[in-house]
Amino acid sequence: MGRRLALLIATDQYEDAGLRRLTAPGADAEAFAAVLRDPDIAGFDVTMLTNQPYHRVGEAIGDFYRDRRRDDLMLLYFTGHGLKDDDGRLFLAMTNTKRASLLFTSVSAEQIDHAMKGCASRQTVLVLDCCYSGAFPAGRLAKSDTQVHVLERFQGRGRTVLTASDATQYSFEGDQLRGEGARSVFTRYLVEGLADGSADLDGDGDITVDELYTYVHDRVVEDMPQQRPKRLDNVEGRITIARNINWALPPYLRNTLNSPIAADRLSAVDGLSHLYRIGNDAVRDRVLIEIQRLITDDSRAVSAAAHARLSAIVPSLAEPVRDPVQHSVTDVSASSDRLAPQTARPAKSPTNSSGSPALLAQSASPQPGPPDAETPSRVVPRRATHSSPSQHPPADQAGLRPRRSERQILAVVAVVGAVVGGLTVGLFALSSPDTADSVSASPSSAAPTSDAAAGGDGVTTNDDVFGSACSMLPQGDEPGSLDSMGPQPVAS
Repeated sequence: MGRRLALLIATDQYEDAGLRRLTAPGADAEAFAAVLRDPDIAGFDVTMLTNQPYHRVGEAIGDFYRDRRRDDLMLLYFTGHGLKDDDGRLFLAMTNTKRASLLFTSVSAEQIDHAMKGCASRQTVLVLDCCYSGAFPAGRLAKSDTQVHVLERFQGRGRTVLTASDATQYSFEGDQLRGEGARSVFTRYLVEGLADGSADLDGDGDITVDELYTYVHDRVVEDMPQQRPKRLDNVEGRITIARNINWALPPYLRNTLNSPIAADRLSAVDGLSHLYRIGNDAVRDRVLIEIQRLITDDSRAVSAAAHARLSAIVPSLAEPVRDPVQHSVTDVSASSDRLAPQTARPAKSPTNSSGSPALLAQSASPQPGPPDAETPSRVVPRRATHSSPSQHPPADQAGLRPRRSERQILAVVAVVGAVVGGLTVGLFALSSPDTADSVSASPSSAAPTSDAAAGGDGVTTNDDVFGSACSMLPQGDEPGSLDSMGPQPVAS
């Protein structure tokens, strides 16, 4: 990588009495040197010459352009007074310059041009923030051409020339001074555009010479309409002079990324891709962060688009896109597996004729009950809930987990329906004695009544109806019975 070298020359004190009457240039050269030295902004190796004699300045310019490489970036800056003689030649006034002997007491534009031609660098930048004036011998009329034609004097391949103005503001006719000029604001806006990054017009994180000139030109014309900066550019490619240390995502892109509308966030993917193509390293790092954040977007379209773009930009950073719902379920299942006790599962039990797994309790030999225990003719739900621990061991002891089949659920629904229906019929019979007598006398209803009236008193009660409904359920160890609704073995 080439070196970044800058030579800054500032002169605002003169021995010549006539030059002291001119408006001094702006004292912004020190600020310009500071911003160029800043490693975070420009990182130039800066040499500063202030109020030096012409021979010292001429020697420094010769050394500045000598023994350079092709990829070195060279920046020569001068602020002070430029004098145009009656032959149209341009001279830069130094602290010991005499108007009567410009050829031998000043630095001519021709000398600077020769030094630039001998430089191997193809990135040379010349910045002139000068107040120009014409110097004519006494008794000779000033020429009507008020232009200095600065750009024409420094034409050459690989050069960029920026000048604060191209017109003479003063003219000397002997010792008489004519005209007036204002203090230049050119350097002030140079410093401003570089220091706060406002000259980064395309938002790519870099400030090129073209961007810096455009920024300064617009500000100068707005502030001082009589001053018109000029530029000459003969460089292949672009010259990056500084970085934008205050770079941030463009406002329009920030708004689309934070929009609650998925279509807006989807459009931000293209904007981020454009920034990645034109941006510097800092911009690209920020773009990758934003694209990776969009991969986790709750919109599948936005997530897929961001993943595809990241795969195209940096394949090593792209990860497979997982469905947000499945991703959450997987994470919960993994967490449950880590938290669950590591107990051994029982061997797979044999299946019965219906294909459903048989209970381990059924395959074991039945345990004897009390001597005076009688097998009930009907299964009452209350007894099923009070089963002994030997019949239904706890799930954590037997290695079983509760499981319900569709048939068991239907049986529970049937019990609830029977209870509700029995309560309704009982209430209706109690409230209408005539209807109850007619129903009891009817031969077709004799069997149900006698079956329901388990008490033998001929009166149907709620307990009788509840017991009759339970008698219709599967009994004992039949599949679907209430006794079989206990813990079920877990298939290995």
